[in-house]
Amino acid sequence: MNNEKGISKWILILIIALIIVAAIYWSKYFARPMATVMMGGADQAQPAIEKAKQASDSVDKANKIAVDAAKKLEETEK
Repeated sequence: MNNEKGISKWILILIIALIIVAAIYWSKYFARPMATVMMGGADQAQPAIEKAKQASDSVDKANKIAVDAAKKLEETEK
């Protein structure tokens, strides 16, 4: 019985060691390259995001001008 507990402890230690080694290899060969690819995609999308922001700002300015023109038109009608 005592020998069986010793073997199960070694098996548990072996399983934990395998999990640690697997995590190290996963981070080395999969996590870093995946993050690089994802960040590269964000870098490529940045110009499109800037153009969209500029377009949004232009639309906001146009809306503000239209509202101001409508207010002036209402004032002149009165």
